Amino acid sequence: MNGFLPYQSFATEVVAQPLLELLERHRVPVETGWAKPDFDVSMANNATDTRFVVRLQQADFERARELEEQDNEALMDNAPSDHYLFGFDDDELFDILVKPDEWNSYDVSLARHILRQRGREVSPDTMRLLRRNRLAEMTNPEPSQKGWILLGYFSAAIGGILGMLIGWHLHYHNKTLSDGTQVRAFSPRDRAHGFRILLLGIGGLVASMLLQLLKN
Repeated sequence: MNGFLPYQSFATEVVAQPLLELLERHRVPVETGWAKPDFDVSMANNATDTRFVVRLQQADFERARELEEQDNEALMDNAPSDHYLFGFDDDELFDILVKPDEWNSYDVSLARHILRQRGREVSPDTMRLLRRNRLAEMTNPEPSQKGWILLGYFSAAIGGILGMLIGWHLHYHNKTLSDGTQVRAFSPRDRAHGFRILLLGIGGLVASMLLQLLKN
C-alpha cells in the first residue's frame, strides 16, 4: 500500500465522493479501492461485504479529520430539521462524540451542533480528550475468541483449510485505529492459540494429502 492505511470505508464509491473531493481540494494524497473483510468465515464471497475504502498516509489522518470538521461546520446552520439525530436525547448525542469512529463525520459534527443548541457546549479541548480516551480504549485487544479457537483447533486437526484461515486471522490480524496506528487485534493468548492452530492446520493438511497419495 506504499504507506497508505484505511481511513474510511463506504458502501459505494458515490457516497465517498464528497470526502474525495474535499481531500483533492486540499491536495491530500489518497488511494482508493474495493476491499472485503480480512476473514470471511462463510467463504461465500458475498459481494455485499465489499466496501469502497479511502486510504491515507498515517501522517494525514489528523489533517483529514480537521478538514472534514471544518467542512461540516459550514453546513450545520442548514442541517435539515428532519434529520434523525434531532430525535436523539442528550445522552445519545454525547455517545456519538464518545465513539466517533462508529459514525460518519457529518453525524459527529451535527451531534455536537445539536448539543450546542440545547445549551450543552462541548469544547474543542473536550473533543480532543474524548478522542484520546477512545483511542486508548480501541488499543485494547478484542474479547477472547473462545468459539473461533475451538472451531479452529477442530478444523485444523482434520486438515481443514478453515482452521488454517482462523489460525492466520487470530495470529496476524491488525486493526487500524482512528489515528492510523495499527495494533494487533487479539490478545497475546489468543494470538498464541492462532499460531498453534495454523501449524496444526498445516500439519493436518500435509497428513491428509499424504494419506490420499498412499491410497492411490
